[in-house]
Amino acid sequence: MPHLKALVERHENDNFELIGINTGDDPKTYEKGLDEHGVTWMSAYQGQQSPIADLFNVTGYPTYLVLDAEGQIAYRGHSGTAIDKVVEELLAKGEGKK
Repeated sequence: MPHLKALVERHENDNFELIGINTGDDPKTYEKGLDEHGVTWMSAYQGQQSPIADLFNVTGYPTYLVLDAEGQIAYRGHSGTAIDKVVEELLAKGEGKK
C-alpha cells in the first residue's frame, strides 16, 4: 500500500485516478484496512462475487489494471511497481494535468 499511496500523491495534480476494488475481505476487515493503510483514493468493497473482477477476468490477487483515456487496458499484471512506467507514459501522451 505504501507504493500506491506514493503513486497517488505523486500524481495528485495529474489526469490520474486510482480505484481499488476489494474482493477478499469481509466488510469490517475492509473498512479497518482503509484506515490502517491510510487509503486516500477511491476504493470499493465487492466481496467474493465481484462484477468488476468478473468483467476484467481477474483470477489472481493483487491484479493491477491501468486503463488509458479511452478505457482500453494499457497494463495488466501483478506488480504494483510496474505500473509506474505505464502511468508515466500515458500521462506524457495525454494532457497530463487536471
